[in-house]
Amino acid sequence: MKVKLIADSTSNCPDNIRMETGIELVPVYVIFGHESYKDYEEMSIDEFHRRLATAQEMPTSSQPTPTDFAQAYERAHDEGYSDIIVLTVTAKASGTFSSAKMAAEMVKGINVHPVDSGTTSIMMCWMLQEASKVLSAGGSIEEAIAAIEQVKANSIIIFAVTDIRHLAYSGRTKGYKRAVKAAVKVKPIVSIKDGVPQAVGQERTNKAALEELLAMATQAKGDHTWQRLAVVHAGIPDDAAKWSDQAKAVLGYNGPMEIVDFGPALTVHFGPGMLGVTGYWA
Repeated sequence: MKVKLIADSTSNCPDNIRMETGIELVPVYVIFGHESYKDYEEMSIDEFHRRLATAQEMPTSSQPTPTDFAQAYERAHDEGYSDIIVLTVTAKASGTFSSAKMAAEMVKGINVHPVDSGTTSIMMCWMLQEASKVLSAGGSIEEAIAAIEQVKANSIIIFAVTDIRHLAYSGRTKGYKRAVKAAVKVKPIVSIKDGVPQAVGQERTNKAALEELLAMATQAKGDHTWQRLAVVHAGIPDDAAKWSDQAKAVLGYNGPMEIVDFGPALTVHFGPGMLGVTGYWA
């Protein structure tokens, strides 16, 4: 059994993890007006923010097509893989999982196992890393998928949004209207809960929102121990790096802290300047 690991580009998968595990990314599309670009491949993070700064209308995103996934599956088949685990951004906020499943019916000679991550960003890469460990130790496909589900059940992603226009335009975040309709400007706190992006709180200032989201992450973890933790942001790497020390201290985490940009396809929905954390525990 030879297993290929595939994820969509909202996984924000760092090069070192991709090199270690052989993860292949299928890009989501970022759309400015009538122009469509493959996330990361045809639209870099820097180029996205340059375009966004002068855009006359809000950009959007679109899931990879079944053909996009099918081409990745066929490449894996040609390379001698017997099975594929394909992990996608939460199915409750995107049609990407549906595309991955439809593509599985389009290819022959290889077993495709689509899995809904229920989340997004680097958590997806960590899930596939755990699956890779199981497979490397001789575990089955079912055991590898169980490892993904274990991370899913013991994880959090939570962040403060600074530009609510993107929440309003996207419309994919449950409860965003409360922040939009607030009499004064507020900073919504967004988390993915049960696969759904949700506004779980709001504060008057970004500082207060960041403090509150760390408190929420601490409460979610409870008495367990962090296994991995990352700071996620959208286009503010310097601010994210400075804040990471505070986040580690508050969350009681002593391991390496990844600093991960949400990338074009996610920033479309949550706006530049967002900042928060994602991690899982055991």
